[in-house]
Amino acid sequence: MLAATTASITHDDPYQAGRDLAAELNDALGASPDVVLLFAASTYDPHSLLAGLHRRLARGVQLVGCTSFAEINHEGAVSGTVTALGVRTRDLAAHALHATRASGDSFAIGCALGEQARERDASLLLLFVDGVRLHSGDVLRGVQSVLGPDFPIVGGLAADDARFERIREFCGRDVLEGAVVGLALAGPLRHATVARGGWEPIGATRRCTRVERDRLVLELDGQPALNIYREYLGAQGRDLKTAGIEFPLGIVGMPDRPWCGDDHIHVVRAVYGVDEARGGLRCNREIPEGAEIRMLRATKEDLIRGAAEAAADLGRALPGGRIALVFDCFARKMVLGARYKEEVAAAYSRLSPATTRVGFYTYGELAPIAGQTEHHDATFTAVVIDG
Repeated sequence: MLAATTASITHDDPYQAGRDLAAELNDALGASPDVVLLFAASTYDPHSLLAGLHRRLARGVQLVGCTSFAEINHEGAVSGTVTALGVRTRDLAAHALHATRASGDSFAIGCALGEQARERDASLLLLFVDGVRLHSGDVLRGVQSVLGPDFPIVGGLAADDARFERIREFCGRDVLEGAVVGLALAGPLRHATVARGGWEPIGATRRCTRVERDRLVLELDGQPALNIYREYLGAQGRDLKTAGIEFPLGIVGMPDRPWCGDDHIHVVRAVYGVDEARGGLRCNREIPEGAEIRMLRATKEDLIRGAAEAAADLGRALPGGRIALVFDCFARKMVLGARYKEEVAAAYSRLSPATTRVGFYTYGELAPIAGQTEHHDATFTAVVIDG
């Protein structure tokens, strides 16, 4: 059986923060962990942090992680910390993986990471992507081209406190930029995943009739997309600086997806800007031409309830799971404001107290829908693992 624990440290000295974090993990487990997942505020110098951490960890530890928008530990949502999960894997095999821009473009980087996972007979892949310097959609497609579209991949896009400037990722003793890191898990494990937004659709279903480079939605049902978006938003559409986060788009159908056509919101896309001259909506993730969408909105209570329902689904799918990894979107934290801790608390209330919990706030989430991993925005995602 897996043995797991978490720890969070806040310290002015990143080296000491790393030492203290490792000491807490070692003390709780009774030995150095085999695996460490590390999520850190971008204010910590990553080189000093890793140096302090490895000072007290065993040489062969498999460590991966990244910088975050905020962190999630066993007690709930926190910020400005260094947070880690330590695991004694027992009968499971775990391998820290990474691929950088030396491998080629974003698709090639994904292929390289996928090949590493395949060589290690992985049955589950945790994946953390630099979505600022890399095209995260191409990375995911590259991984799936090697492992197959139905291979379970969960994780998120590393963050840097909403600066969108410099993402850091961790693999072993290395600090990486413009990279993808992953943890390949193999052996007798069970897992269950969930992705739920809590957003409510408004208005009719619309078809994306003109999309440029899969990210600039220019027309919906042959009309300027920005005009329709503003029509739905009403008075709130006067200032679109934050409206795109509070009123995202929900994809109902997308070509060649197993979930296409059931009129349910499976994938959320935040609107990160507009093209006034061309009447378009700029999305940070793909909405292909021909996709069917609906406008979305939610109250704070809707988002909190959505996270609680997601966790309840996990509890039913895999009761008594040993570890829960939570990848929550920074956009949800921004919408919830001072109430952001309530969301994680509501989710935790639906999980077993014996489940060790950790995670971070991302710039985008990766989780399966109908057996195929998708990119998500503004979505609460999680995986429970037992073994």
